Amino acid sequence: MGDWKGLQAVKDVSELSYQMWQKGWDEANGGNISYLLTDDEARSLKYVPGTGRKLTLVEGIPDAIRGKYILVTATGSYFREIKDDVEHLLGVIYLPEQGNDYEIVAGLVDNRPTSELGSHITTHAVRLAVDPDQRVVMHNHATHVLAMTHTGPTNERDFTVALWRMITEGVVVFPDGVGLIPWCVAGTPQIAKETNERMKTRRCVVWQYHGVFTAGDSMHDAFGLLETVDKCAEVWLLSQSAGGKNPGISDQGLIDTAKWYGTTLHEGYIS
Repeated sequence: MGDWKGLQAVKDVSELSYQMWQKGWDEANGGNISYLLTDDEARSLKYVPGTGRKLTLVEGIPDAIRGKYILVTATGSYFREIKDDVEHLLGVIYLPEQGNDYEIVAGLVDNRPTSELGSHITTHAVRLAVDPDQRVVMHNHATHVLAMTHTGPTNERDFTVALWRMITEGVVVFPDGVGLIPWCVAGTPQIAKETNERMKTRRCVVWQYHGVFTAGDSMHDAFGLLETVDKCAEVWLLSQSAGGKNPGISDQGLIDTAKWYGTTLHEGYIS
């Protein structure tokens, strides 16, 4: 077995999960992360399929990611502790070419992957169909985004545009917009289906009163996306608490900014 703990992705997850806890985004065990290893990273493990501990993924494994290796946080893992205990709270799994029994390749000692592994795996498959460079799926409870779901617009177009209007970086970092799913019970097939439907056209999906799913090419990419969305939500909340007299960046301003930076706004959101 190769040195899985030497992977850059392990270092990134360890460092950024701690930063997310410091920001208050991952209280207790409220969050999970998965990273799809590159072919080179997978080969460096020198793993022989069929030799690891097997667990069943009841949701099934999409064909698009069979034969892949995924770095994933453990169920019940506290983000503040991952960097000091990667053996138990982080690990690599292998998704077989056939069947739904995945294998523990490394780490996850006396443990198992996040209970939301099924949602992560289907989201990876959806995002790969859109962009073959997408490797990260991240879920947490970004404070300002959640607060905005209590007081802000309740449809995803208006929610997105409200965020865009707050700071210039909005249409630069997430021109594809933000998906917004009305509250429903987490972990159900319903929320997974609605999340993946929105992930076909966006990299960020908000679960009302619960949390945020983001995707990216790397940990830093997905983290930066979430930072920007949360900053926009924070400015929106502050502006509303101060009276909200200024509506923010105009429609033309958003169009001009997107054009200048070479981004394409989500179709139909700004006329």
